Amino acid sequence: MNRIIGANAPERIFRVALVASFALLYRAGRQQWFIRDDWAFLLTRPLIRQQQGNAAWLLTAQDGHWMTPPLVVYRLIQNVFGIGSYWPYLLPTMALHIGAVFLVRALCHRHEVSPWTTTALSVLLLAFGSGWEDIVFAIQLVYNISLVAFLAHLLLVDHDGPPDRRDWIGAGLGLLSITSSGFGPFFLLGMAVFLGLRRRWRAVAIAVLPQGLAYAWWWATWGEDPVGAASPHSLPGAVKYARLGLTATLNSMTGQVLLAGAALLGIVGVCWWRGTRWSRRTILLALCATVIAMFLGIGYQRSGLGIDSATVSRYQYMAAMLLVPPLGVAVDRLASFDKRALLLAYALLSVAVVQNARLLVSSGDAWADRAQHARYVFALVAGDPASGSVDQSLRIDSFNPDVTIGSLHYLVAEGAITPRVPSTDDERRLVAAILAGTS
Repeated sequence: MNRIIGANAPERIFRVALVASFALLYRAGRQQWFIRDDWAFLLTRPLIRQQQGNAAWLLTAQDGHWMTPPLVVYRLIQNVFGIGSYWPYLLPTMALHIGAVFLVRALCHRHEVSPWTTTALSVLLLAFGSGWEDIVFAIQLVYNISLVAFLAHLLLVDHDGPPDRRDWIGAGLGLLSITSSGFGPFFLLGMAVFLGLRRRWRAVAIAVLPQGLAYAWWWATWGEDPVGAASPHSLPGAVKYARLGLTATLNSMTGQVLLAGAALLGIVGVCWWRGTRWSRRTILLALCATVIAMFLGIGYQRSGLGIDSATVSRYQYMAAMLLVPPLGVAVDRLASFDKRALLLAYALLSVAVVQNARLLVSSGDAWADRAQHARYVFALVAGDPASGSVDQSLRIDSFNPDVTIGSLHYLVAEGAITPRVPSTDDERRLVAAILAGTS
């Protein structure tokens, strides 16, 4: 194929897709506004800081996550830009998304995934609408920081010989990963598997032990996960959760539910095929082990609440980023059977790109509509004179539990909302129900 259209064609196509992805991301993000956990960082965390101090602000767990670096980032943005616009918060999340694609692309190049397959899968990741939450929901910065740090760490320690400067820089990235989200421990396990398979034992100590001790200290001191603790734990449930999560992710990546199983078999095959160079197999095995550990770990904690959450977009996003290198190797292996099978795979991936781009726009629009509706309700409540005479700790919307009647004054002062006096019967009934605590 390169002889026909040029050896640099895959790189040129990726560059075009990258530019196009900026327009796609703008389209998906232009109507987004603060929603759900955004408010936990913007409203509740500052209260914790005022009442309990900086340590509690930075270290208190949220749904089992240690999130110190993302909290610092949000605080810096809030101090500089306020909350008048969502873009200052969303752009870092989108930038990390682009960065993750580049790092996955680098892993593919290093481990000899062909240029065409690398480009096809990289373009898929750029437009991966099945993982829309980690692209258009700013608070998913927490996951994206952990992911990017882990991918960069893998690239740094992917060498032979004794530890050197790359391993020590990687150790810092490992600490960043583990302090940014609950995915940190899974990435720590993946790093241990990778370096252990390479028998770089001193490197394992540098990459895993300090970070593991830090996490153990944090969990013993600050860590908690009330939702996970309330869920019945079940190993069979965790296995079902992992199977569903893997199937959903591979279905999204291939665009066809019937191909998810074939993709899984291909990934398993290249991981265990002895014809694959050992240094190449170690990275593939480590990435797959990380994904499996991720779904099993989350499933063990949450499957009792329903296994359908295994298919949520944020988990698919994380899994897809890690599965691209092994999937890329599996796709390339098709050429050894029949080149037409490889061309068919490219065609199916192209269809999956279009499907995911459409899903990114539609899911982004639905999420934005939900956020904008909440903004509309907040403005109505703020504009009703009766809102000043009710309990100021009253929550307005169950989906945005951190926003209270009292916090509306801050939103108005910062230009996030403009008070609007209810003018129709429906608006007056809606606000009356909220103020009565019956909404």
